[in-house]
Amino acid sequence: MKSSNLDIAAKPGSRAWVVMAMLLVFMLINYADKAVLGLAANPIMRELGLTHSEYGLLASSFFFLFNVSAVMVGFLADRFPTKWLLFGMGLVWGLTQLPVVAGAGFAALRVSRIVLGAAEGPAQPVAMHAAFKWFPNEKRSIPSSLISGGGGLGGVVAAPLLTLVIINFGWRWAFLSLFVVGVLWCVIWAVVGREGTADRASARTSAEPEPAADFRVPYRRILLSGTWLAGFVGAFGAYWTSALLLAWVPSYLETSLGYSAVAAGTIVTAPWVLKTVATFGQGALTQWLMHRGVSSRVSRGILGGCAVFLAGAAMLLVPVVSHPALKIALITVAFSIGAVKFAIGQTINAEITPPAQRGAVMSMTVGLVTLAGLAAPYVTGRIVESAADPATGFALAFAIPGTLMLVGGLLAFAFVRPERDARRIAAHGRRADQQEPHPSPTGS
Repeated sequence: MKSSNLDIAAKPGSRAWVVMAMLLVFMLINYADKAVLGLAANPIMRELGLTHSEYGLLASSFFFLFNVSAVMVGFLADRFPTKWLLFGMGLVWGLTQLPVVAGAGFAALRVSRIVLGAAEGPAQPVAMHAAFKWFPNEKRSIPSSLISGGGGLGGVVAAPLLTLVIINFGWRWAFLSLFVVGVLWCVIWAVVGREGTADRASARTSAEPEPAADFRVPYRRILLSGTWLAGFVGAFGAYWTSALLLAWVPSYLETSLGYSAVAAGTIVTAPWVLKTVATFGQGALTQWLMHRGVSSRVSRGILGGCAVFLAGAAMLLVPVVSHPALKIALITVAFSIGAVKFAIGQTINAEITPPAQRGAVMSMTVGLVTLAGLAAPYVTGRIVESAADPATGFALAFAIPGTLMLVGGLLAFAFVRPERDARRIAAHGRRADQQEPHPSPTGS
């Protein structure tokens, strides 16, 4: 029995890849649920009579409980099977679409988005945690890129399909289609979902005196490490950018650049295509580099820093250029390649974190990073509304994530050192484990 589990850890089998395929679809649905509001922004504003700031508040409401839920469920993921946590999330996603289908107005739509956000907050870290149960550290780059790339794939597949539904049948029908897809995923997942055993197998082969699966350290040692802090800044800027892509880029293309709804729906798929290619390519490249003995600092840290730095530079150039083709090219780069930081960052977080705390750390990271999603849509709406014209407002709004990503890239070059910080964190934990136990009140 032991040898079987060790084999699973060393070479994930077909069951691991069935689980990975379901997690990829899970993240695709996760994207579609978030993106549908932005794709339907203009018809929603027209039908409900919303101003730019009111729509921005509606888009931001998705993140009201997103962060808190991400952290809370993350701690549960270290104690309960991820299969049923993911099932519960997917079911809530589907059910939150029903009030919209039934003709909800602004208030009900806002409540629906708040509940949806609470259910989607833990999605990425719990899905990552579930995947990492099937793969050892050196083989996690491709699984993490598949999960992070689910959003990009959603942009390629779901965005044009949802746009067609909105144009031909109305925006509420797009929400109905998401209800059907979400419930169908839950039915299949209930049958094929399983928990992996890579962590337990790694613990049995570890040279450490304590089992790796039970090893714990103070959370502050992880969250105050240079690796975590530098990664956080880049990821925060990249998530601000992703929130704008979901909530405002379709409207920007129509109101500021003069494209039709159909053309905007087509153009907005370009960042998702590049995001998907970049995320999947990063996973394959990182895993190849590590297989050849390249350090995690270079293959993960420097690579991720380059991606967010280039995305930030492109973002700052978008308002400057006037040639339509060049502007679209910069938009495509600015709103895409920084997203590789999500896959790389969570893989690095798993590298420096004991398995028993992995779900909590990745969820706390998501909870803090996605505060950008809470702020970005509303802040952008206020800026656009206060500016002399929408084009000027969007130019000012784009400067925020552009600067954040530039700084995040520079910090990654200097401070992301996973191997070093993993050793420091583990050494501190061992010292804590080896301390003499405190005497009991009775002196025994």
